[in-house]
Amino acid sequence: MASVLANSLAMLAARLLVPLFSFAINLGIARVLGAHELGQYVQLIAILLVVQALAGGGLTQLVTRDAAARPAEAEALARRANVVGTALALAATAALLAYQALVLGPELRTAAGMLALSVVPSAWIAVQEGLFMAAHRHYWIAVIALVEGVVKLAVAGAVLLAGGGLVGLCIGLTLARLVALGLGAALTARLGLRGLHRAPGGGSLAFARELLPFAGIFTLAMLYFRQDVLVVGALRSEAETGLYGVAATLYAMSLLGPTSVMSALFPRLAASHAASPSAYRDATVLSAKLLAAGGVAATLVLLVLAGPLVRLLYGAEFEGAVPVLGLLFAILPLHGVNTVLGQALQAAHLQGPILTMTAAAVAVNLVALFLLVPQLGIAGGAWSLLLTSGISLLWMGAIYHRHVSPLAPKPRQLVMPFALAGPIVLVLASPERLRMPAAAGGLVLLAAGALLSGLVERDDLARLLSGLRARTPAPADGKGA
Repeated sequence: MASVLANSLAMLAARLLVPLFSFAINLGIARVLGAHELGQYVQLIAILLVVQALAGGGLTQLVTRDAAARPAEAEALARRANVVGTALALAATAALLAYQALVLGPELRTAAGMLALSVVPSAWIAVQEGLFMAAHRHYWIAVIALVEGVVKLAVAGAVLLAGGGLVGLCIGLTLARLVALGLGAALTARLGLRGLHRAPGGGSLAFARELLPFAGIFTLAMLYFRQDVLVVGALRSEAETGLYGVAATLYAMSLLGPTSVMSALFPRLAASHAASPSAYRDATVLSAKLLAAGGVAATLVLLVLAGPLVRLLYGAEFEGAVPVLGLLFAILPLHGVNTVLGQALQAAHLQGPILTMTAAAVAVNLVALFLLVPQLGIAGGAWSLLLTSGISLLWMGAIYHRHVSPLAPKPRQLVMPFALAGPIVLVLASPERLRMPAAAGGLVLLAAGALLSGLVERDDLARLLSGLRARTPAPADGKGA
């Protein structure tokens, strides 16, 4: 348990540092350059993240899973991963340059060109992170994120103070990536893994074939979470896109909790699936239940803080982001359960069905965005994500039911959705001045509903820990987790 908690906290720190530094840069742009330039910047970052997903998508997950199961093969695995990652990154860079030339306006093309230089390093960093996670060295990822963020923030601060613009900011992002890559190379050497960019000696094509569903899932998931910004940018003004970017940035930070927990649990779920399928099933269901309950509690608190946070950090002129942020926060419990199911199904080698579901979610979300954004404004982006997150949860539940274990809820468990959704609806429907007492009432309703529906039972924690105690092989350096 101590190891899981430590690794979860390390991944939370790593995943929190990245958006914290990004948030600081966004805040500086908003304060110094204004909503118009912030809208341009968030569009560029959305494009970059999709391209980086094309380059390194799935590499971390696949390397983590296989290196955790077969640590003696970690070095050969990493070499094959780097070959495949380099090829994908070069193709993704070409796609970014084509987008730059054909779609972006002249004022953004140079900035996008600077970002293109970070794509190949990002693929190699994805492989490094997979090795660190497999070796239970999650805290190294946090250290690298801290160093990268400091470099990024320092350059951004210098650029803004000097009166620079987007090009200087994008140069800083690329420089920070290169620093992170160098530090990661030094740390992989400490695991006894060297020469990871030498010829792999075969197996790259087989690795590429195995990577395809992982890459598809990761890339489509990244597109799913970024296409709202792109569609809002295409259909609304850049100032409105800046408002949506504020809400999207704060929402992205709220997702770090469940994502970090599952990053720490994924290697253990993979090992548990091989060692004890029944323990794996228990761990999956119980993790989903606990993240659902925790997600609702966190959402109630965040709904109270949404307005004050936006006004304090961005100023009264960004007040229009508050209603959108509230809707996005309501998605948090759905995201937590979807993250559990998605990673658990990948641990069970069920990438194919997850890939199909993710592709469908992207398509449905895109259609909903083009239907809702013109009608509802930037709030349409949040409603679209809420709708498709619910559909994704039902679909993944069906995959789990069919391929892993039948879901046969007891009669009293049928009220779980109402116990989880009711408190959130209560707070969302309340005026801002009454949200604090509404949230307090919502927490009481959540606790009562959880007990009555069996969402949380007395032995759940013990069963979860038992499911995660499958023995995992020692890391490559021979040290225990």
